[in-house]
Amino acid sequence: MKHEIKKAVISEKSFAEAANFKYTFYAPKTTKCLDIKKFIEELFSVKVLKINSMTVIGKVKTRGKSKGKRSDMKKYILTLPKDTKIDLFEVEKSDEKKKPEVVEKKEKRRLGFFKKASDVAVSIKEPIKKDSEHAKVAGNK
Repeated sequence: MKHEIKKAVISEKSFAEAANFKYTFYAPKTTKCLDIKKFIEELFSVKVLKINSMTVIGKVKTRGKSKGKRSDMKKYILTLPKDTKIDLFEVEKSDEKKKPEVVEKKEKRRLGFFKKASDVAVSIKEPIKKDSEHAKVAGNK
């Protein structure tokens, strides 16, 4: 009897099923359902109610002219009783979703060229005219 699990399936679907107390693992193709059940019960000290298994056929990959094939695996979905969890599939849930601050493109460009807020305020005003015109405008006020 060979006790081996290749890895736990970490995907959105498997985490959604973990909320329903269903956990997914990959194992070699030669393993049997009862062997996996005993191994999981010993490893995580939980009781397994039901096991569903399916064969996942390995992909054919090419590298240049040569072709190869990944090994076939079995995928096991284990159903546990309510109020029992496996620590591998726990996710921290936060009540508030943090939204990133959104800055408009124009604002980014404008702020990217200046270091201080006072420089930004000066740049928004009308461009400074030539010295002679500037003196006339300043003298009128």
